[in-house]
Amino acid sequence: MDQRLTVYDDQTDLLESRVKSNYNKNGSNRYIISLAGVPGAGKTTFANKIASIFNRDIAKTIVISQDGYHLYRSELLSLPNPEEAVRRRGAPFTFNVQAFVNLVSKLKDKSEVRKVPSFDHKLKDPVEENIIIDTDVSIIILEGNYVSLKDEHWDDISSYVDDTWFISTPEDLVRSRIIKRHLDSGIALDEEEAIERADGSDLQNAKYIIENSKLTNVLVLTR
Repeated sequence: MDQRLTVYDDQTDLLESRVKSNYNKNGSNRYIISLAGVPGAGKTTFANKIASIFNRDIAKTIVISQDGYHLYRSELLSLPNPEEAVRRRGAPFTFNVQAFVNLVSKLKDKSEVRKVPSFDHKLKDPVEENIIIDTDVSIIILEGNYVSLKDEHWDDISSYVDDTWFISTPEDLVRSRIIKRHLDSGIALDEEEAIERADGSDLQNAKYIIENSKLTNVLVLTR
């Protein structure tokens, strides 16, 4: 593992230089980056921002989100404690981690087109085969809360990727983003419910991520 690199989210030139150098050493293989962080850290926004730069300057890049591997609401309701499962949706046990890791284990192979799920926050369920990974995709950014987690199965992800990143965001900004997300998506009916959800399951998950994630190669700090 390289010495840990710490950058701010606007220092994309440093990350571009790192990826370009490592990608060029990678030969014809696909280059895979994992980007972890707590809910509301800005993972998706940052991943899409950096992917557009890589698309322009390095090679065809796409972003794959762990969120596509949420258990369906119908699956949550079939768990031993369905009420708790629905309340804790977004916790590690509410994902189909084995299916996600199975996908990650195959991403180096560029020989076939793959279709993977996305997640619709308004439908509150995955959308199957909504993202196409074509054979000309050379860089993939895997973003998700738990892609650097130490837990069983999640722990396997790091063995299939070339670089590991973690985005760190001040807690007050994370909280305000989560509240807004719950209101915008209709998950919460009013601000009071959005605040209750944010301060409950979401920040509980955030604490778990911080305490149980591996040290990544790159730490991205938001200002």
